[in-house]
Amino acid sequence: MKSMTGYGRAEFTLPHHSGVIELSAVNKKGFEFLLHGPKEWQFFEKKAQELIRPSAERGRIRLSIQFHSQNKSSQNSFADDSNQILEQLELLRKICEKGNIPYEPSAELVHRMISFTEKELVLPPLEKVEDKLLEATEKALGQLVSMRQQEGASLANDLHHRMSKLRKIITNIENLAQGLASEWRDRLLQRLRESGLEMDCENESVRREFAVYSERSDISEEITRIHSHFQQFEDSLKLSCPVGRKLEFIVQELGREFNTLGSKSLKAEVTNDVISAKVEIEKIREQILNIE
Repeated sequence: MKSMTGYGRAEFTLPHHSGVIELSAVNKKGFEFLLHGPKEWQFFEKKAQELIRPSAERGRIRLSIQFHSQNKSSQNSFADDSNQILEQLELLRKICEKGNIPYEPSAELVHRMISFTEKELVLPPLEKVEDKLLEATEKALGQLVSMRQQEGASLANDLHHRMSKLRKIITNIENLAQGLASEWRDRLLQRLRESGLEMDCENESVRREFAVYSERSDISEEITRIHSHFQQFEDSLKLSCPVGRKLEFIVQELGREFNTLGSKSLKAEVTNDVISAKVEIEKIREQILNIE
């Protein structure tokens, strides 16, 4: 079992350039892939998605490509910029003459012009660097998958713990529910006697009514289904394939069964246990949102 959140990072080196590929994943019901990088390499999205897709069935995966020119010496940088700076100084001189403004260039002005001169990064064509990018993406993907697996193991431990709490709650409800139908019948007869009404318990119609109300207060079927859902849930936690959607369905069914228990409850203790169970189910539901 894996979480849907994770992160991976890998560096790559190209002629005159170096960079970093970052992969990050967050929760999403389906699969979504986003590429953030230079427009010249936008067609890398298809190959990257083909590489990542088998390892991530759900989640929003974001691949970011960051790059920069390899450092050059100050001497080379100055040499590259000198012609451009001279052209700008000449243009500035003409403007000053035209506006009758004293033209007094200084070393500080030249330094500032060099600092603000932006160089356009010329990237190699994608077909020449695609293998390097794929190699770095695969390395980052390995880190992301490993992180998802580790977090998935932590989530599984937490869910096992919460499922253990639910098992204790349902066991307590089972104990409280023993003899519930007979208790309900005796309580009803007592109320009728206190009201001055006599009822023949051997009358066929009366016995039929008792049977109907007894069936309505019986929670054995719900408890059986709840135990079945518990087992399905814990078996799913052991699977290596994506199980998030399956767990969501099981938890939804658990919520419905406990709602039915609450509606049939004739004891305050049972009602309190049902409320506690629903609180745990909601916590489980929130955790499952992180599972692939």
